[in-house]
Amino acid sequence: MRRPSARSSPSWAEDAAGDSVTVAGWTVVSRVTGLVRIAAIGAVLGPTVLGNTFQFTNSLPNLLYYGLLGGSLFTSLLVPALVHHVDGRDRAAAERIAGGFLGIAMAALLVVGPLALLLGPALLAAMAPHGTGTAEGQEGVARLLFLMFVPQVFCYAVVGTATATMNAHRRFALAAAAPAMENVGIIAVLALTAALMGQAPARLDAVPDGELLLLGLGTTGAVAAHAALQWWGARRAGVTLRPSAGWREPEVLAVIRRALPSLGQAGVLAVQMVVLLAAANHVRGGVVAFQMALSFIYLAIAIGVTPMAVSALPWLSRLFVREQPGEFRDMFTRSLSLCLFVAVPAAVGSMLLAPQLSRVVAVGRMGSGAGVAAITACLVALATSILGTAVFQICSYSSYARKDTRAPLVGAVVQVLVCLAGTGLSLALLDGLSLLAGLGAAYSAGSVAGALTLWLRFHGRSLPGRTRLLPSLARTLAAAGVMAVPVWLASRALTAALSGQSGAALTVLVCAVLGIGTYAAASSALRAPELGLLLRSVGRRGRLRGELT
Repeated sequence: MRRPSARSSPSWAEDAAGDSVTVAGWTVVSRVTGLVRIAAIGAVLGPTVLGNTFQFTNSLPNLLYYGLLGGSLFTSLLVPALVHHVDGRDRAAAERIAGGFLGIAMAALLVVGPLALLLGPALLAAMAPHGTGTAEGQEGVARLLFLMFVPQVFCYAVVGTATATMNAHRRFALAAAAPAMENVGIIAVLALTAALMGQAPARLDAVPDGELLLLGLGTTGAVAAHAALQWWGARRAGVTLRPSAGWREPEVLAVIRRALPSLGQAGVLAVQMVVLLAAANHVRGGVVAFQMALSFIYLAIAIGVTPMAVSALPWLSRLFVREQPGEFRDMFTRSLSLCLFVAVPAAVGSMLLAPQLSRVVAVGRMGSGAGVAAITACLVALATSILGTAVFQICSYSSYARKDTRAPLVGAVVQVLVCLAGTGLSLALLDGLSLLAGLGAAYSAGSVAGALTLWLRFHGRSLPGRTRLLPSLARTLAAAGVMAVPVWLASRALTAALSGQSGAALTVLVCAVLGIGTYAAASSALRAPELGLLLRSVGRRGRLRGELT
């Protein structure tokens, strides 16, 4: 078999950057609709015990799959396993491996689902707001809702497997865009709930059974539609997903064995998020406010981190298989530089514009001064986690490409230990808005600690390479510092001159345009190569050429 010819690192980086633009564009659509969804939850259910209960239990299926079963990490390990067969045009082998993964995931979910049903609602009730006397009622409602949400877990297994299949074929658009269908469906369910049931009661025992059924079954129906669309996308790529006995496939079992550390990694990260959300239940409406702030963080990560990591993974996998360590190291460094080039200004902007962003999404019952203040406190404290996530995700995906799942596990354990320590201190010493800010700070501190741990482990490897991270990071920090000054001044001036939600939206828009323009100009003056790489990648998708065959 003819050995593929090598390609220069910039060429690989430009192709991956082109793919990342596709991922980013559609992921933004999905994340924006997700932000609208959480705003709709706040508007319809408000800062109430029901709002906390619905948001917590609706998060459990996602956390169950993406946490206890590895989810996106498991899917990331599936991509390198599929790439070899995709490049060899062996459709039967790709279907066998993908179906085996799906079968194992669904079998595991049958085991862990009842455990989540037992423990999740009990943890939520244990963190019920002081003085409400509703812990027992909250646990009962949470169990009822979660019973209706359980089918979502199996739908997410289909979503994850289909996403890996499409990514291995370098088809990123549908996989990134399909979650928007789920979000739009849930928004429609909430709108119907408001139209038929009116304002949600403040007391759980006054909530009609019909409202709970509509919220539970309607939300699950939206997730099922999302899964069906992803399944169709995998079939369109040439792989029909059918669950099969993956434990009989040696290649699947080999990947499962490598995946065990990643399952531990995902599990501890899921526990971290469950504990944070349960702790936020200590404040009335705290779960909704914390999730609203997280939605902004996830949006920034979706734009600047995940697209580069997802699109770089197949390239890194190929470079590792072809034993090109210099090209691999350069590809890793360029990917991380590009992520930080977007993540740093996003973190700075999130801090500076936190009050205005909070007013934009705090509508309906969440639009009170207390609701806006709660979201703002969370958002300011969470902003730093964008940087930690950028480093952690790129390092993790690079480890997966090398078939190393232990290093990300170590980083995740450090992250969770730091976060849980901060959460415990916050619960012991703080209350109200201070507690929410403390929980956000604990999450950020954990993400940075985990990222540094993983980076140090990766940086210690003696891989050759010509590209250095430090000059790029210095230029990025300098450009972000230049950007911060006019954005801060403009936000103060516009906030004083404009009022209401429309005024906050206009302030965010003007400051965003001003910030992007200033940052681009400063980056251009500093001759940042990342700016040119992004500009060249807009509207362009990299294509595998003949040397890959």
